[in-house]
Amino acid sequence: MPPLPPPSPPQGSLAGEVGRTLGGYVVGQAKVAGILACLYSIGYAISGVPFWLALGILGGMFNVIPVFGSVIALALTAYAVLLNGGGMWNYAGVLITFVVVQGLEGFWLSPRILGKRVGLSPLYVFAAVLVGGAVFGPLGILFAVPVLAVLAVFWRRAAKRRATA
Repeated sequence: MPPLPPPSPPQGSLAGEVGRTLGGYVVGQAKVAGILACLYSIGYAISGVPFWLALGILGGMFNVIPVFGSVIALALTAYAVLLNGGGMWNYAGVLITFVVVQGLEGFWLSPRILGKRVGLSPLYVFAAVLVGGAVFGPLGILFAVPVLAVLAVFWRRAAKRRATA
């Protein structure tokens, strides 16, 4: 007989709510990475980049690493184009794809998807990433949304407690 899974926190508990919120953040990040992988792959295929599918998937996955991940993915793609004798149009296509996809990710995809998953307004998600990055650098970008989401859980619980008291 297999061992029993560890007990999960009760539905109404603070730990359960924080866990669901952080789980929503991870799922949201995975969704954003998957969408970006598709967008990068399409752009790279149109640009004639060799290994476009693999590089597009890597680009989406590396985007989870703030700032450096997308730069690493761009460098890998440029290197693949260089090794395979790509022309200036290939490089231009890679750069255009990168700028368009990063713009979509930063201003539209992440705020909407992560905001929905953690129960925050897209504007709050966008502002948290900006402030976190300005104050704490890449680590601030990485942890801004989950920290804000946990603070929102505490805030909602306090407001609910005040309303019932």
